[in-house]
Amino acid sequence: MVYHGPSRGCTSCKLRRKKCDGTRPSCMRCITAKRACSGYEDPELSSFRLYESSVTMQPSFITTARKCTMPKRVPFPGTNILPEDKLPIETSQDESNWLSLRAFFYDYCIISSNPNLSRSYLPGLEMMTYHQETTSNLVRACQAVSFATHWKPLNRPKLFEKAGSFYQDLLGSVAKVFESLNGVDIMETRYIIMLLGIYQIAIDDENDYGSHDIHAKGLAALMQAGTSPLSLLGIRLSNCRMDEATKSHLNQRPGVFSIPALGHPGENLDQLLLSLDSLWMASEAESLPKDLLRLKRASIYLDQHFVLWQGSRAAEFKPTTIGAIGQSNSYSPPGAGCWPGKVDTYFDLYVAGVWNVFRVARLLIVALIIKLSEASEENEDCSEYIRTVNCIVDDVISSVPYHLTDNLQVFLGTSSLNKEIMDSGKFLGGLLLIHPLYIVSELPFVSGDMRDYMRTCLAWIGSEMGFGQATLLSNTPNIDRNFLASGWMLIWSGFLG
Repeated sequence: MVYHGPSRGCTSCKLRRKKCDGTRPSCMRCITAKRACSGYEDPELSSFRLYESSVTMQPSFITTARKCTMPKRVPFPGTNILPEDKLPIETSQDESNWLSLRAFFYDYCIISSNPNLSRSYLPGLEMMTYHQETTSNLVRACQAVSFATHWKPLNRPKLFEKAGSFYQDLLGSVAKVFESLNGVDIMETRYIIMLLGIYQIAIDDENDYGSHDIHAKGLAALMQAGTSPLSLLGIRLSNCRMDEATKSHLNQRPGVFSIPALGHPGENLDQLLLSLDSLWMASEAESLPKDLLRLKRASIYLDQHFVLWQGSRAAEFKPTTIGAIGQSNSYSPPGAGCWPGKVDTYFDLYVAGVWNVFRVARLLIVALIIKLSEASEENEDCSEYIRTVNCIVDDVISSVPYHLTDNLQVFLGTSSLNKEIMDSGKFLGGLLLIHPLYIVSELPFVSGDMRDYMRTCLAWIGSEMGFGQATLLSNTPNIDRNFLASGWMLIWSGFLG
């Protein structure tokens, strides 16, 4: 037998002894079979295999995650009469609670198959619940979010009532935790507070919204951080609230959006985001033309570093175009996920989320450059910046199907037949899209059709994934900046290991 070198197939196909087609970042054979593609062994990345402390390594376990299969409550055929909102006769309340927990794991917990490429999302949460009682605060918080986000897509108000009951019970328990922080399990408490905030994001409506802010402030107090999501990028918990092992582990962790194996000496997305924030605040404080001109030059320089970050990513980390949606013959505007153009896939939702954080940051810095050009009265032609904006927005749009669909290949095969996504994917995908879509919808130099499409996608996330805040943002322009910041902080905290 002649040795031709190491196999170039993905890890999943190797284990199954199947011929891999080599598509990156996820092979088509795995996607078609509805399997999680474990990615590829890359010689350039192999030296980073054990970059993290053993504290973060999760023991092998079989996940109990399961997509919710409860049917939507619809009227009896030929009538507008809805059946009674109740559990199937063979399902007890305890079993319903257990199924809701499994659905939560499916929708929100992402365990990376390659930590060199992805930091995951809530990676240790499922394992942590296995060591808890079924009525523990942590389990109840997961169930509250699951019930709160499923009731609207399933048209089952009883789930909303149960979610509210769990939430109210949890508020008292969390309040007691803050009375005495000595001996508190920081990780568990952080998860609970974050989940209470996500619950509020789910139940937001036009008459009552913004209550997630109190949980963002509680999270900030626990972690000794500000309420801006950027405060998480350099977070360190106080010495008095952790043991030495935890302290050592935190000090070794990379940034929220930084992967050591993909590092570049001068390009760190966490630092670039912090620099953008500093420039933006400085632009609001300065008014003299010479100062505005200086800030503009600094903004252009920073934008160049964002471009360098994009170009220096490993191929496995970059999005891959796997298809396209054709132009519809219909005169009606495209539904969620059906904007004509390319469709991209990603290694996982963490990676997809990082790319949209990067894209929004670039959109904001280009917006800052245009703003400073106008304020400094340079009369510069900004048409090139507008073209850059359109390219970035196209990339955001191309990520929407990946975030929202259950099976991207099936969606691409049927997109010409349907006016919008018919089978929603993991709810985390919608959660990660809420703020990027809203920010793009508010940029004045983005075309009106694209901005309307962003609002269409937000409305879909609200109705099909149960996030009331998405519905709110779909029809509420110029919302308070602090409202967005506190929501984004709660979502970003799920990236922390």
